Amino acid sequence: MAQWSDNPGMIGIRSLLFHIASVLVTLVFLPLYPLILAPFRVGWPVLRSYVHAQLWLLRTICGQTYEIEENGNLPDGPCILASRHEALWETLVLPILLDNPAVILKEEIFRYPLAGRIARKLDYIGVDRGGSTERTKATFDAARQAAADGRRVLIFPGGTRNPDHRFRVQGGVVVLYRALKLPCVPIVLNSGDFWPHGSWNRCPGVIRIRVLPAIPPGLRSNDFLAQLTQELAMPA
Repeated sequence: MAQWSDNPGMIGIRSLLFHIASVLVTLVFLPLYPLILAPFRVGWPVLRSYVHAQLWLLRTICGQTYEIEENGNLPDGPCILASRHEALWETLVLPILLDNPAVILKEEIFRYPLAGRIARKLDYIGVDRGGSTERTKATFDAARQAAADGRRVLIFPGGTRNPDHRFRVQGGVVVLYRALKLPCVPIVLNSGDFWPHGSWNRCPGVIRIRVLPAIPPGLRSNDFLAQLTQELAMPA
């Protein structure tokens, strides 16, 4: 007989239970929402506890865990973190694992009633995907300020979770690399294997995150883009 982890029906049932439990945990945390918007020393532990509660549910109900392989590749100071984007998972978890970097995300998220206020509180950086020159300049100015404040800057250079474009790297990361003049650390993962695109299923197994050696600043744009594209296509 197949193990439950190999049985699509059981995966579906456990995924449904996870989503129900996830909503209940969210409702439990909802009264603490004002604390998340409090000063960082108060709000960050609450937000981190919420994410770890969701990870606990994934582990307990769905049999899903994660491992991060860093090998000393994270600089102590400011840098660009360029992560492959396969699922919603990394947008929730990587900021917790990587000590609150300034995340570059689509500007529409700032209009979400709860998540938008949290993103603003954490000084995340919006990007206008419509290509407005003024908004693009504001994005890079905010990234420079985050680096000047000693923060890492996290970007998902593929810009989409669509598996058809999983290994695409858009040119915005090149502009960011040239503007900040910082090392760029590629991050590869396999979250899409366990949070399939377009599916509510949460599959059992180990999500692997691998932090690769930093690409030094100062490379020519084409060389940087070619190296980052090659490295983000590596297996996790």
